[in-house]
Amino acid sequence: MGRLRRTALECGYPSAAMTDTTEPVISPVSPEQLGVVIIGRNEGVLLRRSLGSVDARVGTVVYVDSASTDDSVALVRREFPDAVVVELTTDRPMSPARGRNEGYAALKQHMPQLRYVQFIDGDCELHVDWLSVAARYLEQHAHVGVVAGRLRERERERNVYHRLADMEWDQPPGVVEDTGGIMMVRAEAWEAAGGQNAAMPAAEEREFCLRVSEAGYGIVRLPDDMANHDIDMAQLREWWTRSVRMGHAYAQGLWIHRDGYHARRVASLVAYGAVLPGVAVGGALPSLGMSLWLLAGYPRLWRKIERDRRARGDRRDDARLYATANVVNKLAGALGVATFVTKTLREGRGGRR
Repeated sequence: MGRLRRTALECGYPSAAMTDTTEPVISPVSPEQLGVVIIGRNEGVLLRRSLGSVDARVGTVVYVDSASTDDSVALVRREFPDAVVVELTTDRPMSPARGRNEGYAALKQHMPQLRYVQFIDGDCELHVDWLSVAARYLEQHAHVGVVAGRLRERERERNVYHRLADMEWDQPPGVVEDTGGIMMVRAEAWEAAGGQNAAMPAAEEREFCLRVSEAGYGIVRLPDDMANHDIDMAQLREWWTRSVRMGHAYAQGLWIHRDGYHARRVASLVAYGAVLPGVAVGGALPSLGMSLWLLAGYPRLWRKIERDRRARGDRRDDARLYATANVVNKLAGALGVATFVTKTLREGRGGRR
């Protein structure tokens, strides 16, 4: 993991901030070498936008459908007849990773000269220049296996959940450990890593990037706009479920790799989401209430996160929202960790590859 923490210059290629975005945007690869995999389930009009954002620079587009109950498959076949449609069977659990794996396999079958693959979710649409920017970067930096850019929330101000999503997508450019699911991947890096872990319900991108790194490839986030996203979330229950799923995924990643990245995140979730409240409340009676002072750790954590986001240029209200959500996320994430541990003890597997 130490190699990932080196600067981009030390790794032998310029940082994203040093990328000259004033040059003409020209794709360095032919359509026969560049493909797109779109995964989705019940995306509706969003899927039309997603497929419509892919242009002629791409040789083949594969749409992978996860048992949609709407007309997603019919829409693609009717409006995008050149796209390859893969319908996942229901005999195995659905997951974004499984969709990308099967999408890549179909793409490779149709494109024997495949060099670069853009993965995109059905609720996203690509920026007009992104395919050229990303392919050019990979062409110029042979030891980079994964490249991503700035993902933006389409309707950022719709509600607090959309604002939180946009802040989550806003990560510093440079050499990174994770890109999220919207990314362009060098085909040989994908194959060297063995694709994604279909047993992981979330955070599969981070686990995949870890194996890409172990295979000797770099991972870079560029400052360029990559895509617009629509999280389409309006209820606290949806946000809470997503947070629980992420905690489960971090615990599963730690179980698989025993690495520092997942260990730090699991430790933080368990400490703030289970140990601290458990000791504070559980010890209140024997300590005559003194243990309740431990709950002061939450305001300190909140303040630290709020200061960090303000230092990055966030508005005060955004920074406060982000800090509040991240503190509450510790509780949901700890529940996800507990869910994984319980399931692992019961089944004895935990999604190991």
